[in-house]
Amino acid sequence: MRKSKLHYISDFLVSYGVLYGQSYATSPSLEGVALWFSPQQGELTLWRMIRCGVLALYFNVGRKVVSRVNSFFDYSDKVHHRLAPFPHWYLGLIGVDPEFQGRGYASALIKPMLAQIDKEHLPCYLETANEKNVPVYEHYGFEVVESGTIPSSSVNYWAMLRAKRG
Repeated sequence: MRKSKLHYISDFLVSYGVLYGQSYATSPSLEGVALWFSPQQGELTLWRMIRCGVLALYFNVGRKVVSRVNSFFDYSDKVHHRLAPFPHWYLGLIGVDPEFQGRGYASALIKPMLAQIDKEHLPCYLETANEKNVPVYEHYGFEVVESGTIPSSSVNYWAMLRAKRG
């Protein structure tokens, strides 16, 4: 049942990124997408969540799932603000369709933005809940600054920071 509801959460996150961040795709076929937020973008507010479809999310996945997702966002937001209280870019989401993984799509989504961020002399922050992603991000210069388990869940997380360059 969890996987059947995951696309609703992904749709909500992508809507949020399109409206309030910078969204990139590998091509019109959407083999991969990335959502980036500049230091001035991305504050998660109730109004923005409503505008991006949180009510539809509520009706499609139910109160318990929305409550768990909201708890994750609240905790993640607190960790984010504690570990990166300075101006920085935030990689909110990156995903490549499993059929296209290992073909350079993630690189095509990450490298150009990191080049731009380096020109701005800013750091970049991200979180991942998948340990397999940690070495991928380390390849791009991110370092784990904290890891743990989201309270009241079994979800592990890794908070990663890429120091400003140049």
